[in-house]
Formats: sequence, C-alpha cells, structure tokens
Amino acid sequence: MSKNFSILPLLMLLVLTSKSNDNYYEANQKIILSLENAHEYAIAHNASMQDARIDAKIAERQIAETRAIGLPQVNASAGYQYYFEIPTSLVPAEFFGGQPGEFAEIQFGTEQNLSASLNINQLIFDGSYFVGLKAAKIFREVANKNVKKTKLEVIADVSQTYFLALVTRENIRIIKENIDNMNSMLLETKAMYDAGFTDQINKDQLQLAVSRLKNTLSNFERQKVLTDNLLKFQIGMDLEKNLELSDKLEELLNSLTLEILRVNSFNIDNHIDYQIMQSMEAMQEMNLKRERTAFYPNISGNYVYQESAMRNEFSFLDPDESWFPTTFFGININIPIFSSGMRSARVQQARLELDRAQIATRLTAQSVELQIQEAKARFNNALEKYQNDKDNLKLAEKIFEKTVIMHNEGLASSLELTQANDQVLETQSNYLQSVFELLNAKSQLDKAMGTI
Repeated sequence: MSKNFSILPLLMLLVLTSKSNDNYYEANQKIILSLENAHEYAIAHNASMQDARIDAKIAERQIAETRAIGLPQVNASAGYQYYFEIPTSLVPAEFFGGQPGEFAEIQFGTEQNLSASLNINQLIFDGSYFVGLKAAKIFREVANKNVKKTKLEVIADVSQTYFLALVTRENIRIIKENIDNMNSMLLETKAMYDAGFTDQINKDQLQLAVSRLKNTLSNFERQKVLTDNLLKFQIGMDLEKNLELSDKLEELLNSLTLEILRVNSFNIDNHIDYQIMQSMEAMQEMNLKRERTAFYPNISGNYVYQESAMRNEFSFLDPDESWFPTTFFGININIPIFSSGMRSARVQQARLELDRAQIATRLTAQSVELQIQEAKARFNNALEKYQNDKDNLKLAEKIFEKTVIMHNEGLASSLELTQANDQVLETQSNYLQSVFELLNAKSQLDKAMGTI
C-alpha cells in the first residue's frame, strides 16, 4: 500500500527559511518587529529618510550637470523661409547707366531658402566653472551627511516610541494580572460575607477596586492603539497593518546595563552636525572664490558648419541642385574691465558670509558639547531614579504580600488591602516610567554624541 504525503509542511519550512533573513517577518497577519528591525524598517520606508536620499541623488545629478558645462556642447539647427514678396533694395541707378542721383529697384534672393548648420562650442577657460565643480561636490557631501543626520533622528524617534509601546504593553499585562488577583480575593470575600464572617464594606471595597482597575485597563488599551499608530507612522508602515513587538523591556534593559560602564570617547570632528557645518563653511569658501573669478577673463571656442540652398521652387531634395557651405572656427575672449565696483562688492559680501559660516561652525561645536553634557546628566539622573524605583517596587510588593496575609487572617481590612494594592500599582507605574526614561535617555545620549 503506497503512502500519500503532503508537501505543504515542506513548502512552509522553505517559506519560513526564506523569511529568516528579512529585516522583519509577518506571521498570522501581523508584522513582528524587534527594536533593531524597527530601525531598519524606518531607514528603508520613513518619509524623511526617503526625502533625504532624494536630495542626495539630486546632488549627484547636479555634479553631472556642472561637469557637462565644461564639455563640448553640440547643437544642430535648420531653417526654412518662403518669401511671398522678395525684399527690394535700392542701388544707385548710375551703376546700370542711369542718371546720377536716381536709384534703381532691385530684388536679391530667391523665394525659398533652406539652411542647416552644426554648432560646436567648447569652454576653454572659466574660473567660475572649476570653482562651481568643486562646490557641487561639497554640496553632494552635505546631502550625504544630511542622510546620516536624518538617520540618527529617525532612529532616536523610533526608539522612544518603541520604548513607550513596550511600557504600555507591560502596564496592560500588570493591570490584567492585578484584576485577576483582585477578582480572586473578591470571590473569597463574597464567600466569607455570605457565610457571615466579614462586613459588606469589605466586599464593596474590593468591588470598587476591581472597577477602578478595569477603567485603568481601558485607558491603557486606548493608549496602546495610539502609540502603535505613531510607531507605524514613524517607520513608514500602513496604519491598517497589525503590529507586534518582539523585544521585551527587561531584555532591552539588560542589554543597556552592559553599556552603562562603557565610556564613550568623543571627538567633535566625528560629529555629524559639526561635519555639516564644516561643509557649509567650505561651500562659502567656494562662493568667495567664485566671486573672485569674476575678475578673470573667460575663453571659449566654437566651430560652425552651415550649408544653404536658395530656390525659386521647392526642389531641395534634388541632388543636382547646389548647396553652398559656410565653415568657420572662432575664439571668444571676454575680459572684464570695469563694473563700477559691483564685482568688488560681491567679493566683500561673500567674505562676510564666510565669516558668518565660521562663527556658526564654532557655535555648533560648543552647542554639541553642551548637548552631550545635558544628555549625560539626564542619563545619570534617569539611572539613579531607575535604581530607586526598583528598590521601592520591591518594598511595595513586600508590603502588599504581608497585607494579603493579614487580610486572609482577618487582621487587615479590605480598605487596607486596596490601599496596599494601589501603592503597588503606583510604584510599578513609577518603575516602568523610570525604565522608559532610562532607555530613552541612553538613546538621546547616543543621538547627542552622533552615534548609532
């Protein structure tokens, strides 16, 4: 008896294997992203990143455009004229035996004329051309650096929203667990009330606590939808798609603690903002040189070949008819002599713009240093707050556990139990907020230092 088997499991295995190398993967109609995957997705799809890459491509095309100015320019032209009335010229009549002082009317030309020409122009020397070519390359550098700067900003924004989304999910999980625990205690209290071992106020107090927790859960669930939509928007994902986050807060926190003791060396020359300002300063230097080249002559050459045909009938395609060629080569030299101080004023303006760019570069260096100091201070404050809130959470949980035991033994009221529970929830909320602030402070410190 032959065995029939399905190849579907094999196909599914192949699909899963092919997906394993993707930056993200889709399962059960959901896009599942880790923090690193979210960064990669945003770099590929974020609107700001796409706009920055387009600027870089435009800069590349501008270099090609500027370079082409110094290469041969070839143009062809053709012209056709039909004269309804041939122009009439007046010449002295005495040329043809007439009386002196009189003029004879003579028509020169033919009714139909056709001409075709080929014009080749070549720039030989122009100082502004060479300066412009260098400036275009610097502009390309600025565009590429803007891509990197945009990448840093996008990663920082995505990280902050990703952390917030994880905190929201953790809050939902904690609230759900708390509701389950409070419901269990409510059921026990109801049973004790029915048996006459406790007062109704204890039962009502727990019922009120459960109701408040359910309201809190609804608020967090709405916040989760808003945060997820913000994350989708930032990474360039359709809002209709379902998103699932694969990283956990504790995992990210553990990976962060490995970096806390690491001292990041900083060199202002490697910071992207400072590099951009240096490139902008170089652009102003090129602008100053370009204005100075206005005092230099420029030289160009051109070659023209033209053929013309004159007919009284449209017989330009007749090979037996004559065409009359014209060919010449020329050199054009333009020498600036006097501009009433206009060129000098432009040079002075360009020099002042360079001074302004140099000041901006120095201010950027100082601003970067201040931003890093502020980011380090925020990180240290966030780290200290995280450690304190972590200890407070352990203490609040310890108090709650003892209150639960006392409540079960009849030594603590439901009011005391709900107060201890509220204290745990508040401490847990503070702890999660401190985790978010710590992770975000590290991300902002990386952004301030210009590192990814």
